Amino acid sequence: MCSNCGARRDWMVICDRSTIRIRCRCAHEWVEPELSRADYEAMIDAGGRDHPSLEAAAQAMGYDGALAGTYFTDPRPS
Repeated sequence: MCSNCGARRDWMVICDRSTIRIRCRCAHEWVEPELSRADYEAMIDAGGRDHPSLEAAAQAMGYDGALAGTYFTDPRPS
C-alpha cells in the first residue's frame, strides 16, 4: 500500500541491480524488501521500450504524479 496516497495496486516495479523499488502513480517511491530480482524477472514480459532515464520512463508511463489516484483495469480476459 502506498504510504503517500493509499493506493493498493497499479504500480511501476523498478529493478536496480538486486534492489526492487515500487513507484505509485502519485510518484511516491519505496524499496520493497519482500521482492527479489527473481520475482522481478518473473513479472516482466519480453520487449518493451528503452528510456533515457527513470524519470523519462515514469513520465511516459504515467508514474510522474500526473495520474495520481487513477486506476486502470486489466485489459486481459479473465
